[in-house]
Amino acid sequence: MTKFFLLFTFCFIAFNLNAQVFSINGEFKPRFEYRNGYGKLRPTNDSLDRAAAFISQRSRIYLNYADSNQRLKLGAALQDIRNWGVTEQQNIGDKNTLDLHEFWAELLLSDNLSLKAGRQELNYDNARLIGNSDWTQQARSFDAALLKFEHQKKQFKLHLGVGLNSKSETLAKDVYDVANFKYMQLLWMNKKFKNLNSSFLFLNNGVEYTVNKTIPVTSANRKTAFSQTLGGRLEYNLNKFALNTEGYYQTGRDATNKRLNAWDLGAELITRPSTYFSVIAGAEILSGTAMDESDNKNHSFSPIYGTNHKFNGTMDYFFVGGRLTNKTGLEDYYISLKYTGKRFNAQLAPHAFYSMAEVLKDGNRLDNFLALEADLSAGYKISDIATIQGGLSALKGSSTLEYLNPGGDRKKLSTWAWTQLIIKPKFFAVGK
Repeated sequence: MTKFFLLFTFCFIAFNLNAQVFSINGEFKPRFEYRNGYGKLRPTNDSLDRAAAFISQRSRIYLNYADSNQRLKLGAALQDIRNWGVTEQQNIGDKNTLDLHEFWAELLLSDNLSLKAGRQELNYDNARLIGNSDWTQQARSFDAALLKFEHQKKQFKLHLGVGLNSKSETLAKDVYDVANFKYMQLLWMNKKFKNLNSSFLFLNNGVEYTVNKTIPVTSANRKTAFSQTLGGRLEYNLNKFALNTEGYYQTGRDATNKRLNAWDLGAELITRPSTYFSVIAGAEILSGTAMDESDNKNHSFSPIYGTNHKFNGTMDYFFVGGRLTNKTGLEDYYISLKYTGKRFNAQLAPHAFYSMAEVLKDGNRLDNFLALEADLSAGYKISDIATIQGGLSALKGSSTLEYLNPGGDRKKLSTWAWTQLIIKPKFFAVGK
């Protein structure tokens, strides 16, 4: 509540200083989930094979201020993330569920150039490498500074970003053991043509690691491993036809200081037989490291800060939460049938998953086929501020996936169901 009071005071002061534009908005998103094999195969042991059901909730307050005279923008997002029942009914204190998701300032240096700094969400292209992970209730935000050049008439954008993370103010170098980057630099360019949207992204990601794990962890026993990811995305659109392609290459060192040589390729063909219907056929291949690899390099591509729930099936067997990351890679072949109406939308997306690199068991090569998954989702727009959504997914794994998920039973069908209500009220707005 202290943070909320401080933010409210800030808003009150800002409003009374002749603010040009000031708004307060909200977001309320409770979600019910039934997990029976979500994220990993159901256990072989029947006594442990018990489905989970729960309701999580995101509650947010958005504060936005802009003053054209001062050439300044400010933004903040206060959020409370909780599971229903996490606190007692007669609660006298929340268990660290309240936090400041965003608080940033943007100075407009010229008509096309600005500097944005602070805690902020980052989303680039389709969020394959850098995204806000909005599906998770807590989402993702970065402590970073961005120099942004955006020319609307020429439809060109250039962003330069930097980040330096530490746990506290210190007088000497300290150990940074948070699951985050220590140093980060990014370059993103985007140019739009008549029917083509093109982007280039470069990310230099520095992560601290322990040099010698047999001795105590001190700053002298810590170094930074840097990985470089570069590539781009092309989106070609012609009325009833569209083609999206992307490719990225990773080099440098991984988080254990092992040499990195990995890549990711993806393509989608989209057809729109009518105004409301579209069919998407796509594939993505993320390189992996074979279990008999002998060159002492990591060939497993990592999406790093991507919104991974958007990709490779919604049951999150791959990459989300580190699942099957830095292992044998992935091949994902899928078809998506979509209906998008004025209020109602629905999508059916079956996937076929294969291991990109060889999987070995007792020296014998296993079949690369991993699983079949089908994801059904739908949504209905209740009003301008309210939407209800839901989905049902099922996955049938193979013996290879069973081997990669110790203790799991491929013979059992994995299922996941969810529904959520999203309400985004507009509390207050003043100005142009």
